[in-house]
Amino acid sequence: MRFKAFSPRQLEALSWWCPGGPHRDRDAVICDGAVRSGKTLCLSLGFVLWSLAHFQGESLALCGKTVTSLRRNLVTPLLEVLDGAGIRWEYKVSQSLLILYRGNRHNRYYLFGGKDEGSAALIQGVTLAGVLLDEVALMPRSFVEQALARCSVAGSKFWFNCNPDHPRHWFYTGWIQEAEKKNALYLHFSLEDNPALSPKILARYKSL
Repeated sequence: MRFKAFSPRQLEALSWWCPGGPHRDRDAVICDGAVRSGKTLCLSLGFVLWSLAHFQGESLALCGKTVTSLRRNLVTPLLEVLDGAGIRWEYKVSQSLLILYRGNRHNRYYLFGGKDEGSAALIQGVTLAGVLLDEVALMPRSFVEQALARCSVAGSKFWFNCNPDHPRHWFYTGWIQEAEKKNALYLHFSLEDNPALSPKILARYKSL
């Protein structure tokens, strides 16, 4: 996959956790906004780089509404860029497990689907060093809270990605509006934050 230069907002999603940065002590990041703005790929790549820089031999979670949608929307595009980032990977589809290696470090990344209230039971019992929740607004609150509760490893962080929903949605009122209280960095994306979109495609999305 070929990249043009990242936009400032995309770079912020990639590197907010880096030592010396103004947001390094945040406990979470929330990326929301327009579809096709590049937020999912930048957030997932940042999640991988952060986890391999801070942990060795730990378990982390990648969560979507379903494992199938997670593979399609996040895992497949992510795998296409990992080689260029110097990261080796082993994908065990039958186990919904991704193992990533960088230098002498490696971590395990389990894939979970949070489609209904019963999904919270799927993630119980695991100890995590971090979690990325893709399309978090589509997941039940019980699943999200159970995933966050599993992050008991020192230095763990929460990574959220979503498209806009209604203003009374529990994630909007409980996390986006309360971002400062929860020590979370809130990044809102627009179509202009994706420099890979041509002017013609940008105009098409705006018309929709």
